[in-house]
Amino acid sequence: MQDSLTSNRAAPRRWLNANAVHESFPIHFRRPDIRVAEIESLRPRYPVLLVITHALSRVKSNGLPESDYNLSLEALDCALLEPFDDESSGLVAVVETFAGKRTYYLYIDASFDAEGFEASIRARYADAQLAWERNEDRGWRVFRGYARDFQFP
Repeated sequence: MQDSLTSNRAAPRRWLNANAVHESFPIHFRRPDIRVAEIESLRPRYPVLLVITHALSRVKSNGLPESDYNLSLEALDCALLEPFDDESSGLVAVVETFAGKRTYYLYIDASFDAEGFEASIRARYADAQLAWERNEDRGWRVFRGYARDFQFP
């Protein structure tokens, strides 16, 4: 039997993965299956872009994380993404791994407590080198740019 908390939650979106080469380095993407045509219905709900950049401490010469180190990042990755699974306060646009960094692009509701979220993550993952940036992006310029440059469906 489903409890009342889970029965009202939207099912998490399916994730899409892609690899490309940019500036002679591999770039890896993960993103929820959001069709470009769906943007117009989502944009008004999430006008703020929250960008979290993680400077990876162990990378190969191609800028991607070492395999064992990458596996060790799973808990941090989940902590950054799970709050947006139900899309009630925001959604993940793209997770990009490139040139020694993993960048999380999240579109959030204007009332989402980004400062509290950041404080919680910093307290739990004090050793992670994280940079946080919050900007208005009502037109979803970042998502549209990725969709155009990397041919999202």
